[in-house]
Amino acid sequence: MVRKELIELKETLEKEKRALMKGAVEEILKWASYKARLANFLKDKDFTKEEQEMLKEIFQINEKNKLIIQAGLNFVEEAYSFLSNMLCQQKTTYGKVSHQSPRVISKSA
Repeated sequence: MVRKELIELKETLEKEKRALMKGAVEEILKWASYKARLANFLKDKDFTKEEQEMLKEIFQINEKNKLIIQAGLNFVEEAYSFLSNMLCQQKTTYGKVSHQSPRVISKSA
């Protein structure tokens, strides 16, 4: 029989994945802390063969969640870089681009 905590951990990872896909930051933080508590509780326990199989599934789900997080971070970094370049560039008389500190393009935006 599989431990209740392993089943909860797998369900928590699935909930975390849904929250990641929605971009629900508060929910992501909630599931991440719950996941950490469950993992800490399960640390140093001996597992049956059946539980080890479930641990493999849990590891795979966690790796997929990690990839989603990395993709999200890459997107944020790319967007930040793009916006920084847009807000900081100014053309000179000779067509060159000089970088300045960020400026407001429109106060109504």
